[in-house]
Amino acid sequence: MRRLVPVFGIVLVVAIGFTVRARAQLDNLQAPDVIFVQGKIVTVDSNFEVVEAVAVKEGRIVALGKNQQIRSLASAATRVVDLGGKTVLPGFNDNHIHISTGASRGEDWKAIRSLEALSAALMKKAGTLPDGEWIRAVLTRPYFPNDIAPDRFWLDQRVPDHPVALTRGHLMMLNSEGLKRAQITRSTPDPEGGWIIRDETGEPTGQLFEDPAKRLVRRHFPPQPSLDDEQVLMNLRDKLRQLTRLGYTSFNLPGLRPWELRYMQEVYRRWGEQFPRVTIQLRLYPGHDEHDDVEEGAREAIAHLEGLGFHTGFGNDRIKIGAIKMSVDGGLSAPTFWTKVPYDTTTGWREGKPEFYGVVRIPEQTLYQVAKRAHQLGWQLGIHTIGDAAVEMTVNVIERVLKESPREDPRHYLHHVSVMPPSETLRKMAELEIIVSSQPAFMYWLGPFAVEALQGEREQTNNPQKSLLNSGIRMSYGTDGAPTDPRVELWSAVMRKGWDGKIYGPGERVSVEEAIRAITMGTAYMNFDEKKKGSLEVGKFADMVVLGEDILTIDPDRIKDIPVEMTIIGGETVYSSE
Repeated sequence: MRRLVPVFGIVLVVAIGFTVRARAQLDNLQAPDVIFVQGKIVTVDSNFEVVEAVAVKEGRIVALGKNQQIRSLASAATRVVDLGGKTVLPGFNDNHIHISTGASRGEDWKAIRSLEALSAALMKKAGTLPDGEWIRAVLTRPYFPNDIAPDRFWLDQRVPDHPVALTRGHLMMLNSEGLKRAQITRSTPDPEGGWIIRDETGEPTGQLFEDPAKRLVRRHFPPQPSLDDEQVLMNLRDKLRQLTRLGYTSFNLPGLRPWELRYMQEVYRRWGEQFPRVTIQLRLYPGHDEHDDVEEGAREAIAHLEGLGFHTGFGNDRIKIGAIKMSVDGGLSAPTFWTKVPYDTTTGWREGKPEFYGVVRIPEQTLYQVAKRAHQLGWQLGIHTIGDAAVEMTVNVIERVLKESPREDPRHYLHHVSVMPPSETLRKMAELEIIVSSQPAFMYWLGPFAVEALQGEREQTNNPQKSLLNSGIRMSYGTDGAPTDPRVELWSAVMRKGWDGKIYGPGERVSVEEAIRAITMGTAYMNFDEKKKGSLEVGKFADMVVLGEDILTIDPDRIKDIPVEMTIIGGETVYSSE
């Protein structure tokens, strides 16, 4: 055997003295199962090469090149797919998609976009329930910013006889009956890491920020009817199938609790070939979001880790275990992230209030204890850090852990990094090879609200992209529901446009090529999969998405509207628009 290098540098293995066509004819066992021809196939290899056709055998790519070259490999049994000139990318690989098992946080009212519509929904729901039953629902941030988010008085006018709890990201909104049920009064102290918002007289307004405060309410909710295992599996199956319609062939699932893992394992055992490949982060809560005593939280988290019989990398090519997730600070939607510079107290929910730096969910020593033990046990770390103070502290902790317990290629990463960190922290991140799991669509979904916490240059560099790349930091892209759509993610990275139509920080824009790399190769590398997927190269999985328009030449402002025409996993079409 010897290697021949045809045009485009594609390496094909053929027998000495035989042409590629003769080899395929004489040995049908080596002929590809399927070939895709007549396409504009963007390989996302090191040269960002574009080819016309690709051949697939047993789910992996065996050749790429010109149409004639790839057609010559086919046997009579080879399936031929004509792409009709469409653009093909490696399948989208999202670094942050939440898939719940179906346990309810309340009714999904995310489509409600105004106070008028919310008022109608509340009164309609109240009319269907006996007096005294809770009304719980989930709202969406852009439609209910802090300046119009309902308080107890607005809710009381609509629903006086039922306790109401509306959740919008890191904010919960209660009516007077809800506050009464939760036993929250003017004398109730703010829990560590959370806030009970009060008026000028000290009376609670019905608005609570962050999990420690929301826990005061959740413990008074009636027990929810438990779903049987089969219903949980059906819920997961439906949600996972929907991802293929968006062009996803892989994704990272952050925040699954250890006891929920069995559901994902079972749904992939039954129907895994229908879904995108998944890497699962297991979620630990050692901080104030679940514990008043963080020392107890650290002990519990470490006990969970030591009780697991596996670590990062366990699994197979369809479902495997990724990093441990913990959240150091608050959220962008409130906002309550931990920052080095005080929030602007002239706007937003902090208006007229004392100096505020955000919330620390996990203190430094607690994070160090759990992170070090996880690292020692072979776990990768994937830590939620939105504010610059949270990033700085977490990077320092990871630096300490790596110095005390060196380990080859751990690939620890930070979720979000929404506020530009100090230059020294950026330098450390590059030196320690800490990856950033970024969500550019935060700029679209939440960027217009950054003014509530950030000013001037800090607002313009919110959700940095280009600066991180220029600092030598590896990045992956994902959505975190802002919204869950890879096209919006790519568009946001390239355009930096908010839902209000304004451009925020054009200096942080990246090129279309850089954005595509981040949502394909970037996430593959983050998950130790760069030799298997992320680009279309010989030996890698034939995971591809076929687009209805050419993403490389279209007006960048239209990227979010490009149709997904086909999703292919392992050479098999799992979704087709036809």
